[in-house]
Amino acid sequence: MDVNKVEARLRRHLELKQAMWIYLLALIIGLGVGTLGAAFHYCVEQSIQIYQLIVEFLSGYSLLTVLVAAVVGAVMVALSAVLVRKYAPETAGSGIQEIEGVMGELMMLRWRSVLPVKFIGGVLSMGAGLVLGREGPTIHLGGCIGQIVAERARSDNHTLNTLLAAGATAGLSVAFSAPLGAILFMIEEVRHRFQYSFVALHAVIIASITANLINDQVFGTLPQLPAQLQASLPKMVPPENMLLTFVLTLLLGALIGALGAGFNTVLLKCLHTADRLSAKTMLLIAASVGAVVGALMVSAPDYVGGGEALVKEIFVESPVLGVLMALLVVRAVMTFLSYSMGVPGGIFAPMLALGALLGTSFGSLANQLIPQVELQAAAFAVAAMGALFAATVRAPLTGIVLVAEMTASFQLLPAMIVTCMTASIVAQSLGSRPVYDLLLERTLQRRGLPPETDDTEESA
Repeated sequence: MDVNKVEARLRRHLELKQAMWIYLLALIIGLGVGTLGAAFHYCVEQSIQIYQLIVEFLSGYSLLTVLVAAVVGAVMVALSAVLVRKYAPETAGSGIQEIEGVMGELMMLRWRSVLPVKFIGGVLSMGAGLVLGREGPTIHLGGCIGQIVAERARSDNHTLNTLLAAGATAGLSVAFSAPLGAILFMIEEVRHRFQYSFVALHAVIIASITANLINDQVFGTLPQLPAQLQASLPKMVPPENMLLTFVLTLLLGALIGALGAGFNTVLLKCLHTADRLSAKTMLLIAASVGAVVGALMVSAPDYVGGGEALVKEIFVESPVLGVLMALLVVRAVMTFLSYSMGVPGGIFAPMLALGALLGTSFGSLANQLIPQVELQAAAFAVAAMGALFAATVRAPLTGIVLVAEMTASFQLLPAMIVTCMTASIVAQSLGSRPVYDLLLERTLQRRGLPPETDDTEESA
């Protein structure tokens, strides 16, 4: 009996020692991802300033300004495309599906080539003004940091999975300054590839919080949608509008659920079309799209870029319906084009911007149809941001919390819950699959790798 107690005590001691070791590695990962993420954000912001310098230098020469900006945009996007194709093809697009594939032991992560190409290529593509988000690159870069730490620590496969998850979560936390949303994303979206345990969950939390603190507090990198945005949001829905607002949020959720399913379908069709084109043709198209976004960056910047500045403007200025619809159409087209170019960049931020445009348009239209009742378009905008994410990614809890954290609009949680859940259910009923499952499936097919087994695929 005494021997059994000693063995049990020794086993608990070894388990605690192993857990503390993993937590230390997660802390190191958080420090690394927070620093790298802040550096990435800084470089992207500095590269965008090129267009401001062009405007200032060529002040008074409007046509020449647009032409020079177009050339700069074309060169930046073309360089990014060449870097990706020549050195690390897996860095094209978001990178989230790449990390999920590595965590599912379906592919390898070549961090020595991925890390520099993702960083430099992402700075070039997003600095040029393509409609892409920073979250995909920071998640991919975070996964690289997790892989590096795991290799240096000579970790086993289970610990490697934990540290990859910690790095990816830290990357999303840095991108949106939303540590809780990032943790939920790992639990909800990556659940089939994340080898869940309490130690693994604690490691993910440690990395997410640490990276967020380093990014925000040490380097002072502001979140994409700062907390001051809450000043432009409604404080509380008036009681007399509760029932009407509930019905409208249901309708908005259903509409966005259908649009989200369509978004996934169109995105995959654009990617499959790009896959059939030759390398030279794609390079020419990438340069052409770069020229277009470069010209728009100095003439109509709201139509291009990640969209975070646009979202802030929408809440403050409340554009008329016609302007909102024009922004919605152009940005949707540019999102599909940008993501199909084969350069680094995510779709989180562009989707959130599209959701904000959809929600504001819906609120404006509702106010025109029911003028006797004051409805708050900003409330619909916030709800729609989470709903489009829920419909496309099929992670409603993540969408709710992520948007609430980004906008500091926790008072709108009831409307967000109704809209996000409705959108997710409608997308599921239409047979739409989660976008990152579709992107991972495409990646495996292109590389001639075996598909995921049925027990790891999304049942819906």
